[in-house]
Amino acid sequence: MALNNMLIRFYQILHTYKIPKLKFKDLDNRYKIIYKKEFNVEENDVNKANFIIFLILFIFFLISSIILTKFSLLLIISLSFLLALLISYYFSQILNKEIFKKENQLNALLYIVKINFSLIQKSHGDNSDHAINFIKLISESRLPISKEFRKLLNKIQLGGNPEMLLSKIVTPSLDFNSYIKGLLLSDFKNNYRQNENSLEKKFRKYLREIESKLSILFFFGLFFPLGLSFLILFQTINYFILISVLPLFFITLKTLNKKFLKNNFFLLGLINNYSKEEKAKFNEFISFLLSFTLNLQKNSSPEVAFVKAYTQNELQYNILERPLKSQISQLINFSCTFEEILKRLQIELKSVRYRIILDVIGKLVAQNAYLSHEKITQILDEISMHQKLENRLEIIIKGERFKVLLFLFLLPIIIGGIGGLFPLFSFIIGEFSLNSSQSFSVFFEILFTYDFVIIFLSLLFCVFISSHYFLEIISYEKKRILIIVSNVIFILVFFSTFINVLNYF
Repeated sequence: MALNNMLIRFYQILHTYKIPKLKFKDLDNRYKIIYKKEFNVEENDVNKANFIIFLILFIFFLISSIILTKFSLLLIISLSFLLALLISYYFSQILNKEIFKKENQLNALLYIVKINFSLIQKSHGDNSDHAINFIKLISESRLPISKEFRKLLNKIQLGGNPEMLLSKIVTPSLDFNSYIKGLLLSDFKNNYRQNENSLEKKFRKYLREIESKLSILFFFGLFFPLGLSFLILFQTINYFILISVLPLFFITLKTLNKKFLKNNFFLLGLINNYSKEEKAKFNEFISFLLSFTLNLQKNSSPEVAFVKAYTQNELQYNILERPLKSQISQLINFSCTFEEILKRLQIELKSVRYRIILDVIGKLVAQNAYLSHEKITQILDEISMHQKLENRLEIIIKGERFKVLLFLFLLPIIIGGIGGLFPLFSFIIGEFSLNSSQSFSVFFEILFTYDFVIIFLSLLFCVFISSHYFLEIISYEKKRILIIVSNVIFILVFFSTFINVLNYF
């Protein structure tokens, strides 16, 4: 956040200066408006900063490389240019990422907003001013755009027209913008429809692409160590290149793993990045809400429905037993109101997901307890759909389990076998001479050379990193044990091959 503020300040300072610009891509009008309204920055300011950052980095890398390395000038210039370009591009995307993050948050919560507002429309009737009701709803919600909607309320109090003010709103989310536009065009009629939002579409696309992406990850994790082992065997070791290549391998594999495997889709029912215990906890929570909704449907009061939801299925709640039981005892003893119980439960469950769901349930019940069960059912249906998407992802990941375990044992055997041939190549290039009476002494002579230590540790590092990120794919719980086994296999195969080569000579 501090970096963002520094960058924004830097962009604002450059606004008045005439400086060459470096543009990576054109911003659409929506982003330009948000840049201006939220950050008080224009696209040209960012492009000016891109040029300055690029120029400074290029000069820095160029001078450093000339002093520290003996590469050709053309190679140094090319690498300096590329690195400076990549880093300046990274900085140019920081504000875009901030906007994109807000867009995802809005897309994730849009469904809740629609349900909430549709209940307000039903409860207040056609004679109510739905434009003001909508603005109040957003301003009172915990959304990235709530602050902007609170400003709209102030303008309305000063005589502003709600519809006109809403028509000028541009949010980071295209879905949210379309929803507002639809409300304005329909004169806020109750025409709520359940459409698949952008996040759900992106997640379906993610499911279609994940197998291909995992293949790339496997390819890199396998063939990079393999290529490196051949490279350091057939050529004289360049320590500078080796020191540069190994961190590059780690960073690249980590980036691929994060880019291809981890998803940042905040869907209410999607918890695939969490532990089995968290999933079980969430399933218990959904089961409780379903029972609560069924009791509301029977015209029970929210308090009675809440108590019955627990007592009717008490044996099913293991993880949630303590938080639910403590809140119900408070409710039975009239120590807290229903709203206070929900707020306490939000704190105890310690998750944004639970907070959002409980918060909206509290609002739905407060607005209209009689109709709230319909809207809660719609939320549960949405969560159920997300869980089905999650199940599809789990099936794909489980399908990769055999491949991961195969590679986990195959990789150290191949790399260890190739790496153990080191003495053979040492004899071929004449670094060591050997006869049968000297094999033991030469073994130790080779064993304590810098080349041997570097080759062994480099290949061991590659096996360790590949094993770690392969197991990350299938979220294997006993990851450490398998990594240790994989490394032990590498060590055994490496030294077995090493000793066999010595015995052969």
